[in-house]
Amino acid sequence: MQYFSSQNEKKLIPNFVYMKFHRGEILRKKLDEYAKEHAVSILAIAKKASYHPSSAYRHFEKDDLSFNIIHKYGRAIGHDFSKEFPEMLTEYGFSPEEKEIYSSSDLAKCIKEKELWQKKYIELLEEHNKLLMGKLEQSKG
Repeated sequence: MQYFSSQNEKKLIPNFVYMKFHRGEILRKKLDEYAKEHAVSILAIAKKASYHPSSAYRHFEKDDLSFNIIHKYGRAIGHDFSKEFPEMLTEYGFSPEEKEIYSSSDLAKCIKEKELWQKKYIELLEEHNKLLMGKLEQSKG
């Protein structure tokens, strides 16, 4: 096993500790898994991350892809990439995002709002049908 000697420290540290991972490949693997599981395309994920669809493939080629870019993709798919890149937390100050928790009152509010819009939709649909029936009768008459 080869060892790397840090200039600041006297002890020898195995090279694998300093091994650099290909960030683009890791991102590609995680996005492929997400795309397959959720039946979406990589291009759609790139758009959701605010990137031009062709940019995604250029991102996958970069071994030193910026953590800012990785973080944006993580937000787009709801994934915390600090699991794959722990140095995101320590070196770059990204914090894992907390998932929003909804209370039951929010759910009740959503259900009431859904019922309100559903009622309005039905009223408009019935009004539209009346107008169509009136036009049909005029054309016959």
